[in-house]
Amino acid sequence: MSRPPTDRLQDIISSAALAQRYAADLERDSFAKADERRDAALFRLAVVCEAASHLPPDIQALAPEILWSDIRGMRNYIVHSYWQIDFAIVADVLRNDLGPLGTAAERLIAIIQSHDS
Repeated sequence: MSRPPTDRLQDIISSAALAQRYAADLERDSFAKADERRDAALFRLAVVCEAASHLPPDIQALAPEILWSDIRGMRNYIVHSYWQIDFAIVADVLRNDLGPLGTAAERLIAIIQSHDS
């Protein structure tokens, strides 16, 4: 069953906020050792990536500043290459990339809703 893009964008916003809340304050070494916080953040990051990968291309095109293919790649890496996760990269994404992604998702929801009105 397919979900509307606005629902996927809401998933991105809420899961990005949770991932940041769980572990954005951790540096690489701390992140690697904080099992519960790390795992919670990784799950939420996988949700963000999965939701983003299901956005239609025309919606993604409205936010060209977002590297959508990198997001899909991160999801695949977390899920399929979990034993090779570079925690420094994940910690960096949590600190630096999820905020702008959430902001873009909010903007996309507003665009979609303005076209639906």
